[in-house]
Amino acid sequence: MNREEFLAQPGVQGFVTSLVRRLPELPVRLRVAHSKYVPGGIDAQVFGIEAVLARYHWRASWRRPGSGEQVESGDWASTRASLAQLGAWLRASVAQGDELEAEAAAREILRWGGVRSAIPFIERKVRNNQWCAYLRELAPLFALDADQTLDTLNALNVQRFDSGMTKIHALFDTTGSPIYDSRVGAALAMLYEMFRRDAALDGVRHDALGFPSGAARGRQIRNPAGLGLTASPQFYSQVSLEDWARWQLKTGWIIRAVLEQTTLFAGESASGAASQMAARCHAFEAALFMIGYDLKSFGDDDGLPAQPDAGGPPPAPDGSGNYVPAGHPFGNVLSAYRAYRETSPLDPRAHAFHVWLQANPHPDTHVAIANNFTNYQYPLGEREFNLAERTLEQVRAIEEGQESGLLVANNGEPEFVAGDEREQVCLVCAGLAGYCYELESKADARTGRLIAVGFAGTPHSANTLLSVGRAVGTHFGLLDSEFLPTDLFRRFFGDGFDDFRERLVSIGKKRTHDEYTR
Repeated sequence: MNREEFLAQPGVQGFVTSLVRRLPELPVRLRVAHSKYVPGGIDAQVFGIEAVLARYHWRASWRRPGSGEQVESGDWASTRASLAQLGAWLRASVAQGDELEAEAAAREILRWGGVRSAIPFIERKVRNNQWCAYLRELAPLFALDADQTLDTLNALNVQRFDSGMTKIHALFDTTGSPIYDSRVGAALAMLYEMFRRDAALDGVRHDALGFPSGAARGRQIRNPAGLGLTASPQFYSQVSLEDWARWQLKTGWIIRAVLEQTTLFAGESASGAASQMAARCHAFEAALFMIGYDLKSFGDDDGLPAQPDAGGPPPAPDGSGNYVPAGHPFGNVLSAYRAYRETSPLDPRAHAFHVWLQANPHPDTHVAIANNFTNYQYPLGEREFNLAERTLEQVRAIEEGQESGLLVANNGEPEFVAGDEREQVCLVCAGLAGYCYELESKADARTGRLIAVGFAGTPHSANTLLSVGRAVGTHFGLLDSEFLPTDLFRRFFGDGFDDFRERLVSIGKKRTHDEYTR
């Protein structure tokens, strides 16, 4: 299906028409919590998507090549200029075939975006002298002015896609290909549900398009299901890598179609290799990013949008804010995986590791891990320590732990960096465990505190969080033998952990577990 065929579908065509009509006056109540990215937070009622862009804020910085000078941005004007520089740096590096410089540019894009999980993948590509070629191969497939079909993005060429890679591909592009993360996906999913609701009132029914999204770091709602509407497919569990990439392309097609029929963001000016249309596309995407912080933005003081279908499911939370991992013996899993990698396997991924464990049932820990592999593979995942992408030397360092292993595990960053989505759960658990043990002397009070602030939902899940947190924290020297914070803990969990820490200590007085759950 090419661009024309996709846009000609009745649901898509109707959605574009509804956006053309709705967006210029769209009422939005922006409520963004205070964080390092949005100091002081935002609480504002605005009307129209252009007014949303005027309230854009994402405080970030990256290091300029050579001098190491910090480039800082916050509002949309400074962010637009910052991203133009990052995109130009990446494109120039790739054009020159400079793998190390292209890696450095990609790392700084990830630093700006507050995401790090793609770094091991990028490092592997650079080690194999394939990073520049990989970006060049995919670039025309994301272009919004080309004649490609959706299936040109497939499982063979999209080797990784996440909230980091979408930023890299979007900034490498010059046609306006959007960053498609959980916020942008959530905003579009909600706008589409509002379109379906309005169409149903006129007797016209449209199937769900399936704009995917993902869980937020906090308690924000980024799935329309949390408001009783049709559920949005979720990243990492229900959406394949290639499908996520296709949604970046489809979203770009929709955005351009809307802009071609309106004067929205006409004041945006072209910069460098990008056209004015590309600049308008990115402004549109940035406004969606702000709206999608929390889907309650679409509500007002009189209530949230009505359900599209009478008798539909009641509102339900989407799990945002929960930081309970799958329970696992952290150190044993790392040791077993290290042993596997030391056999120089052709396939370092989890499935092959599982097969090896079953074929090598000694010591007994191998049997336990193999029998509980669905849960025990948790720290291997790409959103945790992404061990399959690591070199053997890196795996050894992480398995040995302490401060040097922590530095490798955290992709060379000496401090914890919290992104906007639910990731790095193992490290978050270590931080939460340390503060819980510091704040509360009794076990029930520790689990109760986690439940009260929403990091866990039940005593069992809270204990799972603490168990993993203790194991991870002691492994890396973040917690001492009494599970209290060490000096390394204080240095590592600095400003980047503020949101978690402030939420955890927000309870005015200590309460027992029974008080929290009765």
